[in-house]
Amino acid sequence: MPSYRESIVVRIDSDPPALFWGGVGPLPLEADAVIPADAVALGAGELVSFPDFQQLINGTAERLEFTVSGVSPETLRLAAEDAASVSGARVDVGRVTFDADWQIDGPVEWEAVFEARSLKVARARADGDAVNRAIILTIAAGDTTRSRASNAYFTDADQRRRSPDDNAAANTGTYSAGTTRRFGPK
Repeated sequence: MPSYRESIVVRIDSDPPALFWGGVGPLPLEADAVIPADAVALGAGELVSFPDFQQLINGTAERLEFTVSGVSPETLRLAAEDAASVSGARVDVGRVTFDADWQIDGPVEWEAVFEARSLKVARARADGDAVNRAIILTIAAGDTTRSRASNAYFTDADQRRRSPDDNAAANTGTYSAGTTRRFGPK
């Protein structure tokens, strides 16, 4: 059975930029199209949830949340301080693969670009006195701040859906493209 050794890499273009990966400890990464200079991605602790995402053409923009748990108090403090600069920042999500010795096997494959909406810090008590710290980043693809009206068609069925007793569009099907009709009495 094949073994897949990969992890998620996230770069947030905030001030200062944040670069982390879903594993433990620092991960040196080489410069590429997204990372301007060689950098070290910080281990984000336990990546609790990173939802599946999709790139749509003419689809609905999606809003996702991913949670990093088990972060240190220092990381939590930095996230709380930088939360204001994260909103609206570009978020690049990529995948890094490892070989059998857990060494990086090739460059980061950047798979998606999002926009950060919010960064929340959560501190919840677990069983006993253990404290579970988590950072929750909400990201969105496309413009999720506005809604657009659906397309309107001037067909009899659409007009009857809006107003069942209105027959103003009853003859629409008899007209062909490029036909003009003068309105008013004949």
